[in-house]
Amino acid sequence: MDATLANPALRLFGIVSLILVLKMAAVGLYTSTLRIGRKVFATPEDYALQGMPTRSGNDADIERVRRAHQNDLENILPFFVVGFFFALTRPPWLAAEILFIGFAVARVLHSVFYIRAMQPHRTIAFTAGSLLSGVMVVWTLVVLVRGAS
Repeated sequence: MDATLANPALRLFGIVSLILVLKMAAVGLYTSTLRIGRKVFATPEDYALQGMPTRSGNDADIERVRRAHQNDLENILPFFVVGFFFALTRPPWLAAEILFIGFAVARVLHSVFYIRAMQPHRTIAFTAGSLLSGVMVVWTLVVLVRGAS
C-alpha cells in the first residue's frame, strides 16, 4: 500500500472520495431525520413500526432531499471510477488539485443549493462538477490511448 500512496494524486483522490462518501451519508441522514421528525415514512411497515396508519402522499422537502441524494448517486459514483483511473495517470499536482477538489466543492454546493431550492446556483454547481469530471475522462482516455500505441 505504501507504493500506491506514494502517488500524490491517488492519495488526494482517496481523501476527496472519503469526503464525498461522508457528504452522501450526511444527505441520507438528513432524509431520515426529516422522515422521523415529520412522521412521513417510505413504506407501510415503517408506519406499522411506529403504530401509525399508512398514509399516502409525499412531503415536498423530503422528496427534494431524496432527489439531491439520487443526483449524488448518479454523479459521485461514476467519479469514483473516473477519478481513480485519472489518478493512475499521475497527472500534474495542480491538475489533480483543481479537478478533485473542484469536483468535491461543486458536489457539496450542488447538494446545498438543491436542498435549499437555489437556482441558478444548483445548475451552475452541477455544470461545474460535470465539466471537471468530463476533463478527467478525456484526459484519462488520451493517456490510455497514447500509452497503447
